[in-house]
Amino acid sequence: MRKTLLIAALTLMPALQAAGAQTVSTNIDVRVEFPPAVQTLANVINLLNQGVRVTLLTPDQQQAATVSPSGSLIVRPGITTTATQVQVMTPIAGTNNFVREVYPLAQPVNVAQPVSPQSIVVKDRNGQKVALTTVMGRQAAWAKAPGLQKKPGQMPPGQFKKLCKNNPKDTRCTQQR
Repeated sequence: MRKTLLIAALTLMPALQAAGAQTVSTNIDVRVEFPPAVQTLANVINLLNQGVRVTLLTPDQQQAATVSPSGSLIVRPGITTTATQVQVMTPIAGTNNFVREVYPLAQPVNVAQPVSPQSIVVKDRNGQKVALTTVMGRQAAWAKAPGLQKKPGQMPPGQFKKLCKNNPKDTRCTQQR
């Protein structure tokens, strides 16, 4: 059966070409979605051991809870409110300065409920959801690399470019030109 079909196709090929056979081409767009990296408590503890400090803040910028070196949430006594922001601070190697960033939480966190730091999601400046551990890791890498701090604007890579794109009249952007 297969031989018969193959022979028929081969014999009809010249006839199809003579009759002005058309070729059809298609573009195929294949996108492969990779699952997000699983954030574990070990990742959080590793970043905390590198000096990263995480604090959950109330809507009025009051400290609601901190992440302990063991990765658990320590709630400030008397606080039963929800946290809407997270502050991430990391000491810059060889200086007395800190990198300090405050991000809004993607979902408000009730500090009275048990929460694991690796499950916390924040929103970046563009409104995209980012895992808290991603922010912690970027900040820890930035704080450890003194060469990066000598870059224009003394900001993490890409952050200075975004700043100048969004605020071209910022004094840090105009000094570099």
